[in-house]
This record gives sequence, structure tokens and C-alpha cells, in this order.
Amino acid sequence: ATAARTTGGLKAQFLILATAAAMISKAAALTSTVTKQRVALGAVRPIVAPSVAKANFLKLGEELEACTAAGCEWLHCSVQDGVFVPKVSFGAPVVSAARKACPDTVIDVKLGCIDPENRVAEFAAAGADAISFHPEATKQPAAVAQRIRDAGVAPGIVLNPGTAVASVAPLLDMVDIAVVMLVSPGHGGPKYTELAVEKVKALRALRPDLHISVDGGVNAKLAPELLRAGANVLVAGGAIFKADDKKAVVAELIGNAPHKRGRDIQAADNNSGPGGAASSFEDDACPDA
Repeated sequence: ATAARTTGGLKAQFLILATAAAMISKAAALTSTVTKQRVALGAVRPIVAPSVAKANFLKLGEELEACTAAGCEWLHCSVQDGVFVPKVSFGAPVVSAARKACPDTVIDVKLGCIDPENRVAEFAAAGADAISFHPEATKQPAAVAQRIRDAGVAPGIVLNPGTAVASVAPLLDMVDIAVVMLVSPGHGGPKYTELAVEKVKALRALRPDLHISVDGGVNAKLAPELLRAGANVLVAGGAIFKADDKKAVVAELIGNAPHKRGRDIQAADNNSGPGGAASSFEDDACPDA
């Protein structure tokens, strides 16, 4: 009887250990699958990223396909929750629709919401390739960046006009993108172009390989100054979606990139500068788009 009990106990222990080993193996496999990034963002280069908030949602797929056909490598999705940002824009279903319409395009999501760590999974599942968040919106920004990375998505950090580069410097090695806002998200108001230019210069000096995006009413007048400062991703909303010839607008925006401009660089800069106040009715959901 004692031998039988011993044998039974050993079998039970073996079963427990085998089950635990299987669970660990399965968890490791899931982690390996999740952390594999769908696409690489690639080298720093001039990129135009139309803001999806500016599109006509009744023909969203058609409009986004037209943008990619015009040479837009990224699509920018500005998510606003009505709390951290006082406007409400859209959620994961629109990101999913953009993913289906443009399967080979980088979907760049900017989370303008509190506790972004709670939203990472749903936007990663919707097809986001990059997710940026506001450090002020969470108590643990480093943990949020890691959660985004673990979801197989490129993490990014957003700098509002009132966010200093020094305050996010410890996070820069943890992210692939820095989004510099020209306006206060959801508020419209003045464009802080000169402040943004200085931030872009500082970020580029700290991380030469960082994708630096500028967002908030970017147009052909502002593009040369922003590109010269070191930005490489231009988030343009109305400038793209309101244009009949989107390809011409894209060429005009990135045609001012330093490596393409040659001797006209200073002339272009002399004709650029602050764009004044953003229109209060530029976009009811996303005035910063």
C-alpha cells in the first residue's frame, strides 16, 4: 500500500511538472509570436503621413488608397478620447478599416488618451504598425513603451508644445518615433512652429536614427523649415485630402527635403515660418490633424 501511494504521488508530481512545463512552453511561444514586429519602419527618410481624421469616412477605403497611390508611405490615425484630449475622434474599428484598405502601408497611431497602456492591445490587434502616446497620460511611460514593443508594434512618444525634450530624453532609447506637436491636441489655437523646430533639432541631435514626426497643420509653407531641422515624417491632413492632385502635393512637401533641395535651401527657409493660428473649424474632431 505504501509503495502504491509513493508511485501515485510520483505520478501526480510528474503530471504537475509536465503541465507546468507545457504552460511555460506555450507562454514562451505566444511571447515570441507577439513580439515579432509586422513591418520595419526602415531608415529615416522623408515621409508624408496623411491624417485619417481628415478623410471622408463615407468613402474611407477609396480615399486612403488614393493617398498611398500618390506616394504616402504612412497613414496617421489620431485617436482622441474626449478626456486627455477634449475632442473625440475615432477608435480601433477605423484603424482596422484602414489596415484592410491599405495592407502594405504603415499605420501610425497616436493615442491621445489617458492610461494608454490599456489601449495598446486593441490597436495592435486592429493592425497598427506604430503606436505613440503622451508621457503625461500615464504614470509609467517606460512600461507603456515596452508594452507597445511587446505587442509587436513600434513605440513612439508625443511631445506637446508644453513637453520639454529633456523630460522625455530617458525614453528616447526605448522608442522608434517622436511626434512633435505644432499645436495643443484638440484645442487648435496658435501654432508653436518655432518651438517645434527647436525640439526637432534637439531630438535629431540625440537620436540620428529616430523617426521624427511633426503634426498639427503641416503644409508646403512649413515643410522646408521642419525638414531642415531634422523632421522626416510630415503629418498632413487637409493639404492631402482636399487636393485633387495628391501626388503633386506629396511631391511638393517632400521635394523640400534637404537632400533634394540643393542650393535653394536658404531661399526656401526664408519663405517659411510660423503659420499663424490653426483654424478653429479646420476639423471638428481633430483640429491638430
